[in-house]
Amino acid sequence: MLSKLLIGLLGPLVKALLGRVLDEFSDWLFDRFKAVLRRRQAENLGQAEARAAQADERARQAGTPGEAHEQEAVARVWREVAEMLRQENEALKAELEDVRRSADRQAQQALAALPLEAGQRLAGGTKAGSEP
Repeated sequence: MLSKLLIGLLGPLVKALLGRVLDEFSDWLFDRFKAVLRRRQAENLGQAEARAAQADERARQAGTPGEAHEQEAVARVWREVAEMLRQENEALKAELEDVRRSADRQAQQALAALPLEAGQRLAGGTKAGSEP
């Protein structure tokens, strides 16, 4: 009897607290993922843009038209790589946000299924707070 009363009173509070902890942990985890992705993406994008700029400079300083044309082609390729990286970064951001939403839904479903309210049945078929 007392256990039913405690579960009835404390169950919703425990669920709310667990929900908040899960939300905060999820936010922290995904923020960390985003920070790592941003840092790595910035590094990769910076390298591609720097290589394009270097090839442009080599094209300007080329001794022959053929060498200049070759370096311009190299610069064009590096600019294309940089653009591909930008597009990939946007796709990764969208995918990460999809994963986050899915994880949030699953966590909420798992939380809702916890037998922490009076009258809810446990996995074994007994009611929460009753003797097995």
